[in-house]
Amino acid sequence: MPKRRSIKRTQTANISHNVIAYKLDEIKQIVNKNSKDIEELKKQMAMGTGGIKAVFVIGALVAMFFTIFKDFRFWGN
Repeated sequence: MPKRRSIKRTQTANISHNVIAYKLDEIKQIVNKNSKDIEELKKQMAMGTGGIKAVFVIGALVAMFFTIFKDFRFWGN
């Protein structure tokens, strides 16, 4: 009888290990997908930050243009 118990326990343990290994593989796939999503979001955020900087620079140039040419009169007035 003790031999049957040890065989059942090892089979049960082996099945449990297989289930745990399968779940770990699923978790690895999910973590890899999340890592890719995070990298994609970082790129989108960098692109958004670059767009904001560009708008700021263009606005600064327009403000500088109007400030410099505010006192000039082009048509003899």
